[in-house]
Amino acid sequence: MEQILERLKQEKLVDYRPIPFWSWNAELEPEELVRQIHWMQENGIGGFFMHARAGLKTEYMSEEWMQCVEICTKEAQKLGMSAWIYDENGWPSGFAGGKLLEKEEDRDQYLLAEIGDFDDEATVNYRLDGEQLVRVYRKEGEGEYLNLFIHVAASTADILNPGVVDKFLSLTHEKYLDYFGERFPKEVKGFFTDEPQYQRWRTPYTKMIAQYFKEEYQEDILDSLGLLFVEKEGYRTFRYRYWKGMQTLMLQNFAGKIYGWCNDHGVRLTGHYVEENSLGWQLMCCGGVMPFYEYEHIPGVDWLGRASENELVPRQVSSVAAQLGKKQVLTESFALCGWDISPAELRRIAGFQYVNGVNLLCHHLVPYAEYGNRKHDYPAHYSAINPWVKEEFGTFNTYFTRLGYLIGEGKEQVNVAMLHPIRSGYFDYKRELEAEGFGIAALDEQLRKACRTLSSVNIAYHFLDETLLAKYGYVRDKTIGCGEVSYDYLVLPSLVTMDKSTERLLHEYVAQGGKVLLLGDAPKYLEDEVYDYPYLHSSCTLEEIQKAQPFQVTDSDTMIYATRRVLDDTPYLYAMNASDTREYSQTFRMGEGIRSFRKLDLNSLQTEQVPLTITLKPGEGVLLFPDTGEMEKQEVLVPHSFVFDHAAVSFEENYLPLDYVRYSTDGVHYSGKWPVIALFQKLLEERMEGTVYFRYEFEIREKPEVIFLRAEACSAKEIRLNGIPLTETVPCHIEKNVIAYDIAPFIKEGINEYTVQVFWHESPEVYYALFGENVTESLKNCIVYDSELEPVYVAGKFGVYPVEGYRQEEPGYVSADHFYIGRTPASVCDPVTDGLPFARGAVTMKQTVNWENRNILLKVEGSYHAADVRINGRRAGKLLFEQELDISPYAKEGENQVEIRFLMGNHNLLGPQHFNGSLAQHGVGPWNFELSGTWKDGKSPFYHDRYKLKIFYERREEKSI
Repeated sequence: MEQILERLKQEKLVDYRPIPFWSWNAELEPEELVRQIHWMQENGIGGFFMHARAGLKTEYMSEEWMQCVEICTKEAQKLGMSAWIYDENGWPSGFAGGKLLEKEEDRDQYLLAEIGDFDDEATVNYRLDGEQLVRVYRKEGEGEYLNLFIHVAASTADILNPGVVDKFLSLTHEKYLDYFGERFPKEVKGFFTDEPQYQRWRTPYTKMIAQYFKEEYQEDILDSLGLLFVEKEGYRTFRYRYWKGMQTLMLQNFAGKIYGWCNDHGVRLTGHYVEENSLGWQLMCCGGVMPFYEYEHIPGVDWLGRASENELVPRQVSSVAAQLGKKQVLTESFALCGWDISPAELRRIAGFQYVNGVNLLCHHLVPYAEYGNRKHDYPAHYSAINPWVKEEFGTFNTYFTRLGYLIGEGKEQVNVAMLHPIRSGYFDYKRELEAEGFGIAALDEQLRKACRTLSSVNIAYHFLDETLLAKYGYVRDKTIGCGEVSYDYLVLPSLVTMDKSTERLLHEYVAQGGKVLLLGDAPKYLEDEVYDYPYLHSSCTLEEIQKAQPFQVTDSDTMIYATRRVLDDTPYLYAMNASDTREYSQTFRMGEGIRSFRKLDLNSLQTEQVPLTITLKPGEGVLLFPDTGEMEKQEVLVPHSFVFDHAAVSFEENYLPLDYVRYSTDGVHYSGKWPVIALFQKLLEERMEGTVYFRYEFEIREKPEVIFLRAEACSAKEIRLNGIPLTETVPCHIEKNVIAYDIAPFIKEGINEYTVQVFWHESPEVYYALFGENVTESLKNCIVYDSELEPVYVAGKFGVYPVEGYRQEEPGYVSADHFYIGRTPASVCDPVTDGLPFARGAVTMKQTVNWENRNILLKVEGSYHAADVRINGRRAGKLLFEQELDISPYAKEGENQVEIRFLMGNHNLLGPQHFNGSLAQHGVGPWNFELSGTWKDGKSPFYHDRYKLKIFYERREEKSI
């Protein structure tokens, strides 16, 4: 253990430092790029992905763009960081920022099917009156027909076509190679490929699959193509061949080409494919994700939102990494979590993936700029606009650097393999025609149950993918292996079929006496033919497998996951509670002589002795080293749940967002109030061109001495407050694209009016991306607005109060219609409902309390992201991942002074406060703010006029709101 501690203290662990998406989303300036690189390095970041994204005003792939890339690669070299290039403008990878959409022949295709009367406009028609699907060329009597239409996509390229992929490489990778010349592999670490897919939004098609069928099966694919949509004779054979063919084409013509190019030029490839979280979703995009990990030097996954339960995603990627000797495994994490996500919740989300084998964190995302709609880009964001990130990002990154090192460098003993059932999904998969769960929901559910059966008793396992097994599989000495890993036990979830190459290995494994456990239905097909497996039955039990593991657990009814690793001949466990609501306990049996653990704090590198039965709070993770020592008697701390009540309060700044606006085209006659986001959508839909006046209003009932107005930079001709021109700006610490005005001299009690005159204009490209027929996310991800309409913010030293009081919403939330600026609060019970509803950043509360016992474990209640605790004037510690702190060295019996500086999040200020739905369920992305496509006359069913605000404390009975 001491040797490992020395490594963690002394080694830079560069390979495991987080590498975030660095979103280049505005006009790029060299000085600002360098400043942000230094900020990242100072906060424990190991590198960055230079990621062209919506809002980018520097022309993508231009000479200026290349110069910016070069400046950043050189600065990274100076600082010992790694500079990576994101290979696209937006996503998915493969369309070269739109260049490959110019020629129809380079775009991918998709299928639409309709059942009804014969349609002369269809690409191909089939009669449906019989057991067979019969292709016809004209109407042949009454009855139903399947009419199939092949469409050319508007905004995605055909990455199954090797010629198109060659063009993509020439327009991106080759241009970087030409620019950097011999310096290329020295200054550029590699490329990130993001969500490549053969087609996501419809049933995929490509002319390459027609060629494939002609060469492989001597068939005209149009004779049977309708079998993707209906279950007629031979549909299983066709679907099996179709989806396996689509996967093969994508592997060879995209994944293999990109990986080969990187190998040839001395750079690395990382990134992730898409929709990895179920069989059905994988089939939508790539035919099964696992074989694609072979073609990445650092295989990776995408993890969206707050969930921490689907082990399929990290287990798939970590299995291939172990089998093919790829030490690092990346996760792009935290998109859609929302501005109220806390560091403790982020630890749960990432920790669940790390316990399942991931070890390198890519934060989504670190934006270059946050003004305009950029702050709606799948938040939260990991820049200084996020209060806890501004102060504690380095602590967070140190934790995951060290954890990643211990997961990546430590060897996990895995003697169990599970055959991945993606091939079984081919038979009944349907992308269209109302197929619930894509037609394979039961198969997906049975796979999840099989995974949980093993993980519930902490049995480590790898998946065996049949494509990889055909290349790297073997059977020897009663084991079945793939690449560098061999397994003593083979688990079969519910299966329908398998490849012939897999069956040969399986047959030999059983013949040698290999141990098999069936956790579902046995297969009845071999590839596309009915087949009997007389030798296939369970030859071991779950209990037998469990006993063969390096550690056992006593309780299978928990959400505690654990992985055992060995480094420097030293074993250790990383265990974490994947629940976001419930505390769990688990007892670990580590073998004879192990009587306790040494628990390691990954930030302080201090250890403490803990028993073999551990209790973990929701989302908590621990690093445990087995110890032979008996548990020593420990001083008992008295848990004390602490809530401030009428506490003295101080704060850096309070806010009032102005997100309702009136508009005018003549500066005289103004409309009624519109939600800002509704009016923005209206101006876009009407393709507004010309001068527009906007008027924001706010009420003051007690004039504050310190008050500013903050507006995002726009092409304003004239700005006024209460009719007085605002010409002098003051420094704004939020970011450079936000303009601040000191408005104290111009405000009045009553209604104040802020007006701005702008020339409104959008480019044709914006309108096409938003409203073009069949345009999908690729072009929307490249949007750069010339004109934007956003809320304006009043900030300063004042209180903010609802005109008509608060209404209790769902637990943890209140709502109100309108607010006014009033007296500065001196004391609070709940800061949100007592004058600071939109406050972000530091809020300090102070109160005198009496304690009978000084041995206190203080649980600091509240909805905050981080806290600095002082007891009796002495700093007792920080809270980042926890809400509990041992304050016994600082407390005393009797009267104590408690002072806590809380860091509040951005949710109440930046929203979306008006979204009429569950953000936890939907996730938080641009649509939750904009609600595009749902507005009519300024109203949307997904928008409520009241501000829904997260309160600091859960409402107490005696507290009046």
